[in-house]
Amino acid sequence: MVIQELSQKKWIIPPLNINLQTEISNSLRISPVLSQMLINRGLTDSESAGNFIQSNLSLLSDPMLLPDIEKSSKRIIDALSKGEKVTVYGDYDVDGVSATALMVQCLETLSRLYWGQKSIIDYYIPDRLEEGYGLSTGGIEAISKTGTKVIITVDCGVNSFEEARFAREKGIDLIITDHHEPCVELPEAGRAGCLSGCGSAFGLINPKLATSNYPFRELSGVGVAFMLAWVLGQSASTGADNLSERTGRTGNKKVASEFKDFLMSAMGLAALGTIADVVPLKQENRILAKYGLSSLQHSENPGIKALKEVAGLNGKKIYSYHVGFNLGPRINAAGRVGNAKKGVEMLTAKCEDTAREIALYLESENKKRQKIQSDILESARKKVLNDVDFSSDMAIIISDDNWHQGVIGVVASRLASEFHRPVVIIAIDGEVGHGSARSIPGFHLHNTLLKCQEFSTDRRLLISFGGHAQAAGLRILKKDISEFKEIFNTVSKGQLEEEDLIPALNIDIEVKLSSISRSLLEELKCLLPHGEGNPVPVFATREVSIVGQIRRFGVNGKHLGFYVRQGDVSFKAVAFGMGDKIDVLKENNGNCSIAYVLRSPFRKEANNLSNYNGTYKENVEIDVKDIST
Repeated sequence: MVIQELSQKKWIIPPLNINLQTEISNSLRISPVLSQMLINRGLTDSESAGNFIQSNLSLLSDPMLLPDIEKSSKRIIDALSKGEKVTVYGDYDVDGVSATALMVQCLETLSRLYWGQKSIIDYYIPDRLEEGYGLSTGGIEAISKTGTKVIITVDCGVNSFEEARFAREKGIDLIITDHHEPCVELPEAGRAGCLSGCGSAFGLINPKLATSNYPFRELSGVGVAFMLAWVLGQSASTGADNLSERTGRTGNKKVASEFKDFLMSAMGLAALGTIADVVPLKQENRILAKYGLSSLQHSENPGIKALKEVAGLNGKKIYSYHVGFNLGPRINAAGRVGNAKKGVEMLTAKCEDTAREIALYLESENKKRQKIQSDILESARKKVLNDVDFSSDMAIIISDDNWHQGVIGVVASRLASEFHRPVVIIAIDGEVGHGSARSIPGFHLHNTLLKCQEFSTDRRLLISFGGHAQAAGLRILKKDISEFKEIFNTVSKGQLEEEDLIPALNIDIEVKLSSISRSLLEELKCLLPHGEGNPVPVFATREVSIVGQIRRFGVNGKHLGFYVRQGDVSFKAVAFGMGDKIDVLKENNGNCSIAYVLRSPFRKEANNLSNYNGTYKENVEIDVKDIST
C-alpha cells in the first residue's frame, strides 16, 4: 500500500501476512508486531527469524568456502615461519583502515605466538590525492624495495590486473582480499578456483567471485580480512599441533586460546568497517556487527579507547549509530584531508599516550574536513540549482576545479538524499577528474557505469571506475565530462521512472496508538544492531489529533514538540527538522497521520513543551519522521 496525501514522501506499507505472522509469533513467543518486522526483513520462516534474533557466532559460515583462502593462508603461514617480510596493502576509508589494522595485528600475533616475532610485518596505505584508490604499480615498486615477499591487499585489488602482473615480475606473491564487484568483462583466468583477470595474483579471496562457494556475498572488506585471519589462526594451530606430535612438545592449547581472544577483540575492528561501509547488516555482517559493537564498548585496545574518548563516548553503550556518525568520520577524516596511515597507526598503537596523540590529530583533521565539506556542499548545491535541468536530467552530475576530492563522496551522499536522484560529483585536478557517485534505492551505480563504458565503442569513456550498487568512484578526463553526463542520463532514463524520483518512506506496520507500550519498545531491541538492510522500525498511525500547544524549539525553531492523541491514549512527540510544518498543522486543527519510531523519553525537549493536562504514556516517546495532513 502506498500513502502520499500531502506529505512530500510516499509512504510504503507492506501488506500484513497474518498467517505467517501468527506462525512466527507462536513459534518464537514474540509479539505479532515483532513477527511482522522480521517478515518485512525477508525472514519468512521461524528458523531464519530465530537465527536473525539470536545471531550467534556459531552461525558464521566456514571461511574455508571462500575461493583461494586455503592456498593463500598456507603461503602466509609459510612466510611467517621463514621470517619473510609481509606487507598489508589497504585502502584509506574506514573499511580499509580497520581491515589493515586487523590484518597487521593478526600477523603480528601469529608471528609472536608461534615463531617468536620472526617476521617483519608492515602496511601500506596509498595517498588519496597522489595515488588514488587501490593497488598501484608505484606502491608495489616502493614496497618491493623494502624486501617484502608477500603482499596481502585488504578492501582492494579485485580488478588490478596490470598491478598483479607487475607484482609477479618483482618476485612478490600477491594475495588479494576484496569485496568489490569483479569486472564482468573478465575472461576465465584458466586456473582453478579463480575467476579473474588477476591470474598473476597468487590468490584472490572475494565472496563475489563466480567461483566462490561462500553462501553470503555481502561481506565488507574488513569482513573478508576477518575470515582470512580466522583461517590463518586455524592453519597456524594445525602446524603447531603437527610440530608437537613430532617433537613431543605440549602447550598449544594456551596459544590457540590466546588467538581466539584476538579474534573476539578483532570483531570490534570488523564492526567499524562493516557498519561504516554501509553493507547490509544481515547474516554474517549482522553477527560481526553485534559482537563487534560489544567488543568496541569493552575494548582495551589503546587506539579504540582513545578514539572513543575524543568522540565523547567513554563509558557509553556503543550502537551502530555511533560508528556511523562519531567513530567512523574521525577515522575517515585522515584519509580525506590528511594522512590515512594515522588511522592504522592509532588502531595498532600499543602505547596509550601515542594512541591519544593520534586520536587528537584525527579530531583536528575531522574538524578541518567538516569545514571543507560544508563549503563544498554549499557550492555544489548552488551548482545543482543553477545547472541541472530537473525536467530532463534523471541524475545530477556536476564538476568543479576547486573541490577537494577527499570529501566529495560525503557531499554526493547529502545531495542524493536531498534531491533523491543519483549524484556524481567530480573534482577536477588539471586534466583529470576524480568522481564520487551515490545512488538512490533501485538504481545500481556500478552497472550503470559499466553501461556508460560500453556506450562508447571506439574508446574508453572512463579512465577507471569501481564500487557497488549504491556507491562508486571513477576517474575521467576533463574533456569527457560533458559527454559522460549526456550518456549517464541517457542510460539512467532506461532504468528510472518519474515515480522512482519521489522519496519513499518505508513503513514497517500501521498500528493504533493503543498498541504502543514500553514492553514493545524493549522487545524491539532484539532487532539491534540497525543499519543498511535492517533499519530502525517505522510505525504509522492515521487519524491522530495534536493536543495542547504545538511548540517550536531548537536553533531558529527548527524542531517541533507536541502531544498526539488517539482515543484515550496520548504520547509526547518530537518532530526534528519539521518546524516549518507548524502552520499547516494548526490550519488542519491538529488532525494528521504520522510516521514515527519509538524511543525512550528524552527530558531535554520536555522542558520546551507546554503542560498538557491529559493522561499520556510517559515511558515511551514518539520520534516523528513524517507528517501527512
